[in-house]
Amino acid sequence: MSKPKLWTKDFINITTISFFIFLAFYILLTALPIQLTKEFGGGADQAGLLLTLFLIAAIVIRPFAGKWVSRGSQKKILIFSATAFFIATLFYPFVSNIWVLYILRILHGITFGIITTVKGTISAEIIPDSRRGEGLSWFSLAMGLAMVVGPVIGLNLANIGAYNTAYILCIVVSVVNIFLSMVIRVPEQVKQEEVSKTNKRFNLHDLIDKKAAPYALVVFILACAYSGIASFLALYAQEIDLVKAASTFFILYAALMFVCRPFTGVWADRYGANKIVYPCIIVFAIGMVMLSLPQTAVIMITAGAIIGIGYGSVTPILQTQVISSVEKHRVGIANSLFFNSMDLGMAIGAFVLGIAATSFGFSSVFLFGIGLIVVGGLAYFALASGRKKENSHAVEFMSETKLK
Repeated sequence: MSKPKLWTKDFINITTISFFIFLAFYILLTALPIQLTKEFGGGADQAGLLLTLFLIAAIVIRPFAGKWVSRGSQKKILIFSATAFFIATLFYPFVSNIWVLYILRILHGITFGIITTVKGTISAEIIPDSRRGEGLSWFSLAMGLAMVVGPVIGLNLANIGAYNTAYILCIVVSVVNIFLSMVIRVPEQVKQEEVSKTNKRFNLHDLIDKKAAPYALVVFILACAYSGIASFLALYAQEIDLVKAASTFFILYAALMFVCRPFTGVWADRYGANKIVYPCIIVFAIGMVMLSLPQTAVIMITAGAIIGIGYGSVTPILQTQVISSVEKHRVGIANSLFFNSMDLGMAIGAFVLGIAATSFGFSSVFLFGIGLIVVGGLAYFALASGRKKENSHAVEFMSETKLK
């Protein structure tokens, strides 16, 4: 029996949209802190606040976005949010002080929260259920590629003071997203609309699904750890004169992630997620340990490759577990929870680790990161053990029922 087709035109389009969203996100994530410190006189804690404000705005809007996606037209919401995201990028070349930049980051974060929720939900609708782990691994590679290409572009342009060039690039890719959102075909979601009509009032159940929440907690903790790399590796590299090594770090991160993710997604579908998640968390911790050591170019670059295998591979598997743990009509809410967990982890991590960097130096960021990864691994172990017991009890109950 042949597998259902994965690489359709619509899957390629939604994956491209995802790439461009995160390309703009990571270019800004890298370039803005450097501009803030060099031109606006800000410190590391204020640079961390740039990411915190952006992601908190996304987090606040996502529960509503998840509700809108479940109730309304996903394509219209995609077009609207892509247009709003583009409009926000238009203002970066005109920012002249820290406070205006903070306001713009909040507004841009709102558009980011909506578009990441809807594009994630559309991808889950387009991907065949039997290939969900594989499909989401390929889909998330777009974000992973942007996670590497974006910082390299942002870092190199910021180092020569070409901030406006970075912002214009973000504007251009945002325009492309509007076009792609117009031509994509979104599957009908009749069941979602029927369910949403029975529950129009917003409540906590629209924000947190108790079945998905434990997986989301693990995502949150690991994202806290990664936020130290995303927010402060560029500044750390400047301080110790390893800017080229930092660029290579992100390149190797991408390369190893690209090599591993397609295989880990298929293996997770075939053998179970636990057999992939545990090794990935251990490898992520090893990479963070390397970043906490006294740095040379070789150590930093090797850490990038190792973290690309670990953190780069585990994220889509956890997303698959979040989505697969809920009913079909709650996929939009599950995606909202997944991205909120990741962004809340990035936001809180960037803010807290920014304070640590200011007080104890950048190397402390990675020491804290090691502890967070260990906590995340223990949380996943507790979750997996609990689920195993539940399944065992369910099997015993079914067996007893049959005997009776």
